[in-house]
Amino acid sequence: MQARSWRAACERSATALARDPQDITFALLYVIEPGQDVAELAARVGLDPGSAGPGDRIALDAAGPWPIGSVARSHTVSVVENLEAAGLGGVAGIWNRPSERAVLLPVPASSDTGRGGVLIVGLNPYRLFDADYSAFLSLVVGQISAAIASADPYEEERRRAEALAELDRAKTAFFSNVSHEFRTPLTLMLGPLEEVLASDTAGAAMRAQVELAHRNGTRLLRLVNSLLDFSRIEAGRVRAAFEPVDLGAITAEIASSFRSAVERAGLDLDVRCQPLPLPSYVDREMWEKIVINLLSNAFKFTLSGGIRVTTEPAADGRSARVSVADTGIGIPAGEIPRLFERFYRVEGAQGRSFEGSGIGLALVAELVRLHGGEIAVKSKIGRGTTFTVVLPLGRAHLPAARVRARTDAAATGMRAHEYLDEALRWLPEATPMETAGALSTAGLGAIAPNGAFRAGAGKAVLLADDNADMRGYVARLLEGQGYRVTAVGDGAEACAAAIAAPPDLILTDVMMPKLDGFGLLRAVRQEPRTAGIPVIMLSPHAPARRPRSRDSMRGPTITS
Repeated sequence: MQARSWRAACERSATALARDPQDITFALLYVIEPGQDVAELAARVGLDPGSAGPGDRIALDAAGPWPIGSVARSHTVSVVENLEAAGLGGVAGIWNRPSERAVLLPVPASSDTGRGGVLIVGLNPYRLFDADYSAFLSLVVGQISAAIASADPYEEERRRAEALAELDRAKTAFFSNVSHEFRTPLTLMLGPLEEVLASDTAGAAMRAQVELAHRNGTRLLRLVNSLLDFSRIEAGRVRAAFEPVDLGAITAEIASSFRSAVERAGLDLDVRCQPLPLPSYVDREMWEKIVINLLSNAFKFTLSGGIRVTTEPAADGRSARVSVADTGIGIPAGEIPRLFERFYRVEGAQGRSFEGSGIGLALVAELVRLHGGEIAVKSKIGRGTTFTVVLPLGRAHLPAARVRARTDAAATGMRAHEYLDEALRWLPEATPMETAGALSTAGLGAIAPNGAFRAGAGKAVLLADDNADMRGYVARLLEGQGYRVTAVGDGAEACAAAIAAPPDLILTDVMMPKLDGFGLLRAVRQEPRTAGIPVIMLSPHAPARRPRSRDSMRGPTITS
């Protein structure tokens, strides 16, 4: 078995050396750490701890009868002729005559940054130190060097794994603490907003703004709760309560909450939930999060066709198969293994929106695991994706302390409206509403010193943003300043609108479906009618790529 640390490699080397007491009456193996000027004793053979000799730690520049530093630096062999004078007299091993000489051999490092050392061997008192003896010891040194070199990657990998685990624990603690701290002010903000909405004191304009603030505050709270859920799972602090349910009925009820959004998008929702031979034990709240996240993901990336939700017995009769299948854009095969990683998002996926935290599928995988189940994905580009959850039926696989009798729990779908409201905002026909945030129009007149654009009433602004709330809010601000605003939901629509009726200014988000902000910029710069239109690009994200050439940036452009 290969040593997993350099110290273990040294100890095993010493064990091997002890098997040849005829040629090696004693041995001392010193190891020198990279960049250090001290040799440390790592293993010994034939000598008791505390016996006389060079010592456990030897400075490489120390004077004395043991030239360890010289051997290590010059990579040459050195012989100590008088062991009695060097402090190691009387060591005989299996012989009736003590060794009189010892040889120091350099142990080469595996690389410039690896560990090297020096091996001291007491020689057979009845044999000459000839070429064969020297060659034998050279082979021994080579094996020791190889053993240490082979162990180094394992140790480095262990240190790296420990560092990553510590970093992961720190991130989990951070997200947990931050999530807790966010929930308090969010609750205190949402409460008064709900009171205003419940009263008749606010006018129509004020009510619209309060609804906007409440809607986006609720969305932020949902994201914070997702982070908190995930951090609790990572820390092992989740306390699930499993109870018997009709899995088909509860899944169908959750799925039906998305029917209005699916149908408004022109899609079909097919729910086929068969009865199961045994009861299913699930945590109702967790199961709702699993199904809602899968449905929301399917809706986001399905632009035509439909979504099908099924529950059926597995072939073994002891498990349930729950599938959410769509006819969406599909997932590249190379991306599938990483789908359930935290914060991972498929690069360039063209869905209804680029918004998302990358937590949803990772949370789903963890919640399925807590139920003792498994989740799998099958997908083909352009043909759709199917997520399949396999849950064991019955209760034998669950901790007995977490199983409870059926309760009269409130109907599912209590949280589905939060996801549903957000999904409806992805639809192009969604009514633009104001959103929290601010955009100053004071600087619009300064973006093009050559006079291509001057702020003022009647100027036409083309606004492109896939977030309906942000689109409505910016449009309201600009219209309040006297601008004529055309608002669209993606870069492709913006490009077509700009070519059909060139505006005085294009204001665009960077991350959008179909065509992003930089793609829109290239398109309008290549069209003679729109090449000189000033463009402002705004995004809360740091864009992963920039225009490929200076030609694509001709004309006034600001990226913020």
